[in-house]
Amino acid sequence: MKIGIIGGGKVGQSLASALANDIVGIIGSSPKTTTQLAQQFQTPPYTQVELLQQSDVIFLTVPDRLIGAVATAVTSNLTALNQPSLTLTGKTFLHCSGSLGLEPLEPLTKLGAATGSLHPLQTFAHTHTPLSGVYMAIDGDSTALSIAQSIVTRLGGQAFHVPPEERAIYHAAACICSNYTVTLQALAQQLISHWLPSNAAWQALLPLFQGTVQNVSHTTEPRTVLTGPIARGDVATIKQHLATLPSEYLPSYCSLGRLTTQLALQNGTISMAQAKELRELLTKE
Repeated sequence: MKIGIIGGGKVGQSLASALANDIVGIIGSSPKTTTQLAQQFQTPPYTQVELLQQSDVIFLTVPDRLIGAVATAVTSNLTALNQPSLTLTGKTFLHCSGSLGLEPLEPLTKLGAATGSLHPLQTFAHTHTPLSGVYMAIDGDSTALSIAQSIVTRLGGQAFHVPPEERAIYHAAACICSNYTVTLQALAQQLISHWLPSNAAWQALLPLFQGTVQNVSHTTEPRTVLTGPIARGDVATIKQHLATLPSEYLPSYCSLGRLTTQLALQNGTISMAQAKELRELLTKE
């Protein structure tokens, strides 16, 4: 399998590293970047058309908002050459968006390409993010799905199918897991910064956060490792929190508290009566 990549950011470079034996070229956002990437991955600095000619599979690892524009540019560049021998038949294009369906790739489909998506359920903090063991959401026509499955296997990942009409809720789940976790840690840091400098506040919270991550890492049901005052049915402590928290934190605290109450009830650590009292308390604010 000969794989080309259009997009030289964190996702593109991570894929290029993980698929080093299959990569024929990677294109960046400018000729200079493309040359640098070619040197880094020891591939020729192909133009876009050259990359298409050399590749069986092409990843579009550009920002979501640019996928449609890049797909249109690929077809325009190819059509402008007016060479019937240059075709997308037999080529497969995969975007790496978690939220988008296949609509942005329609210009490529019209020229005979197979199209699909492959989204690693992973946060890309750097350009060599490990992908082995990562679950990856795939979609596409029958050819693209088969190829995406094969690539996930090469990456050492686990493939699962998420159809276009369900991509938004899938992506929302990913945002809750990753992005909103960061938001919550930042809120906690702001509160602890009342007594410590900001950097020290996070260092103070870090063991607590790492302990929580370790707890949820060793279970198949995160709710079962819930601890804290709501898990104990400690209404008095929750009242104290609500009485002393700055007003701007109350809506988030109460929303999370009501969800946490439901988890505690599911776990059987609080009674229906305690859950009712907690919900009423967390709804009044």
